[in-house]
Amino acid sequence: IFLEYQQMDESYEVLREAAVTMPEDDGLPVVDLNALREINPEIVAYLYVPDTNISYPVTQGKDNDYYLHNTFENQPNIAGCIFMEGMNTPDFQDYHTILYGHNMKNLSMFGSLKKYKTEDFYKDHQFFTIYTSECAYRYQIFAYYDVPETDEVYTVGFAPDETFQKFIDKMKQKSYDDTGVNVTKDDHIMTLSTCSTTGKRFVVHAVRIGEHALEK
Repeated sequence: IFLEYQQMDESYEVLREAAVTMPEDDGLPVVDLNALREINPEIVAYLYVPDTNISYPVTQGKDNDYYLHNTFENQPNIAGCIFMEGMNTPDFQDYHTILYGHNMKNLSMFGSLKKYKTEDFYKDHQFFTIYTSECAYRYQIFAYYDVPETDEVYTVGFAPDETFQKFIDKMKQKSYDDTGVNVTKDDHIMTLSTCSTTGKRFVVHAVRIGEHALEK
């Protein structure tokens, strides 16, 4: 297991050197998604959560099993990689998009998400960015809590209607903290999901609050 952790860390270090340019100030990185897709055409985006270990490419396989135990380089590894729900569209235009990642003990993958169970952590870690080949999408986290593995929170395919609004309202009601972030049925939301205790998962929900086109 230690060897696989080491291999994973080395792979991501090489990837970031090749495709991710970190700013000298506190700004956002510049991501070359085309360079990432030369490594693996199933990479659909790059996820960056400031001041955490979460800075990874996002893959989407033909099912939700392959990338549980394979890296973005298609190499077997216990850590797998971050991947999108197979039923989502890869352009992030669904009203509810889900990303999955393992809850690693060394805080890699989605291991850092458990820190949101501490209220103080949320205050300084409310935002993250998704990079596609077209846009950089900015999100603000509005809810986080534990759910059963079969919870309805893993539903996708919504339209901007009252059913979706009720779905969002349930998310806010279940949250461990009232973040005060307003979310409506017309918004695009994203769920980050990872393992929690036995039979449960920890989910973090965020709403898209902005976007800007990327230079070609």
